[in-house]
Amino acid sequence: MKSSALTTETTVVAVDDALSTTIDGETVILHPDVGKYYGLNEVGTFVWELLQEPRSVDELCREVVDAYEVDRDRCRSDVEDLLVELVEKDLVRLTDA
Repeated sequence: MKSSALTTETTVVAVDDALSTTIDGETVILHPDVGKYYGLNEVGTFVWELLQEPRSVDELCREVVDAYEVDRDRCRSDVEDLLVELVEKDLVRLTDA
């Protein structure tokens, strides 16, 4: 999947069966179906926590820009890259609702 497939209206949510814990500001996620662990840094953890409820890509970017000193375009690119990676690992699902 490419980030160009994401629109500002695309809604993203964490899958129900992904298990995660946060330690010292970083999150470790277990995908039980494949038995692999994935790690997220502080900003990735912030996004992951937001993804526990359905959020649009635009909403995620607004939240990150509000919480961190980051340029909106850079934020959009980084959030999209993270979402693409999470989709490829089956840790989130997308809808166009």
